[in-house]
Amino acid sequence: MSSNTEKVFSVNGMTCQSCVKNIERNVGKIDGVKTIKVSLDEKEARVEFDNSKTSEQAVIDKITGLGFQAQAK
Repeated sequence: MSSNTEKVFSVNGMTCQSCVKNIERNVGKIDGVKTIKVSLDEKEARVEFDNSKTSEQAVIDKITGLGFQAQAK
């Protein structure tokens, strides 16, 4: 049984659509991530993931590894 969770993360440091695409592409590669939608205007990422395969912390680590600040809202 999969247990999907949708979390919203605040993301600081994005300046353009290239930042958005970079985060979406890389976080989307995490095993267990189903969907990701990043909003430059809202400075947030909405991520749906299977929490039996990945975690909120894994998403935060990936985003911060790309050079942005992220935290769960």
